[in-house]
Amino acid sequence: MRLVSKNPVVTADNRHVIRRTNPVSLSDFTGKRREATRPIEFRGDNFDRDFDSNTLFYDAVQVSNSKVALFAPPFFNLARDVAATTFISGAGTCKARIRHLDRHAQLWLDIPENAGPVQALGELGSFAFSVSPNVSEMFRDCRVIFTMSKDNPIEWILDWVRFNRDIHGADAVLIYDNGSSAYDSATLSAALRSIAGIRCSVVMEWPFKYGPQGANSWDHWDSDFCQLGAWEHARWRFLQHARSAMNSDIDELVLSNIGKSVFEAAEQSWTGLVRYRGRWIIGIDDDLRDDHGGPHRHADFSIFMPPKYQFSRLVTRRDANACLPKWTVVPSRCPTHAQWHVHSIFSWWASYFCTKDFSFRHFREIGSNWKYQRTNRVPFDPLIHKQDRALVQAFQRVDWEN
Repeated sequence: MRLVSKNPVVTADNRHVIRRTNPVSLSDFTGKRREATRPIEFRGDNFDRDFDSNTLFYDAVQVSNSKVALFAPPFFNLARDVAATTFISGAGTCKARIRHLDRHAQLWLDIPENAGPVQALGELGSFAFSVSPNVSEMFRDCRVIFTMSKDNPIEWILDWVRFNRDIHGADAVLIYDNGSSAYDSATLSAALRSIAGIRCSVVMEWPFKYGPQGANSWDHWDSDFCQLGAWEHARWRFLQHARSAMNSDIDELVLSNIGKSVFEAAEQSWTGLVRYRGRWIIGIDDDLRDDHGGPHRHADFSIFMPPKYQFSRLVTRRDANACLPKWTVVPSRCPTHAQWHVHSIFSWWASYFCTKDFSFRHFREIGSNWKYQRTNRVPFDPLIHKQDRALVQAFQRVDWEN
């Protein structure tokens, strides 16, 4: 048996902190591994390298005074052994209630606070782990922007925070850092602390494999566990008491068409959820300023990608250049059975609808091309390329220096 326990927090002050997980890896106590379900003929050259076969669970969190939740990749071939595992703590012995979600699994245990480390015994093997504290009080009544990031230039991250602060009233930040090597967590946390008007921030170290992507927009989305695990973890460890929370990537900025912030709209909505679509902003040869001496920034780009209409699988006409939706939610009003997903909230009827009151801009040039090459520029054509006036006006309202 090996007790997996890591220092859960590094802090510069009590408002801007770095958090770590208490994960369990299969290699710590057994020779068994998670086996992929994707047929071999549909696996790319790097599938085995990118697939997370070893993480049993990411973190164990005290989600309430009497319950602990373990957030995990799907168990697949390990499911029967996990279901038969017994968990022992200072409060006694219990079995887990298992939730099987999309590319994600959870174990819920009846364990009160301060019960100490938990030992697991079963056919899978014997292991022990510590429980991470619930940090939801830190974000109580905050309007939180949360994201996952890896090696994004800090300038991009700070501009993303400033925009959401000045346009939408965001006052708290939660960043899941997926193993950045360009800087450490302390550097990122210090940079977030320097931004005026941000009440608190957490850099959550999340050093797990992101996982192989699907073959296209529809097929073989079965092995990218990392972000879906992070979003459910964020919901239960950090955001239970947030006033509202916006799911947004660093290369995405939300615009309002109704003169109110997206947080305000979610809070005033009778469902507690606002979901909205996006449009690409591209770089073109005559649309680039090189006067800031650093990486290109969001405010350097304001040209729409032109629409590309085609028929979908359901034989409906759609814009193939449109972006999949994102969302902002009041966490306390989200059903407990629902799953926080990247582009929607699964198993909640309110998430089937999108509003036209908001839309987001997805910046092709604010990215590292980690997923595919997307920064090839084209010459400006006034018959095709139009400036996004609403975006430019929003840029003018942002204090980019503080």
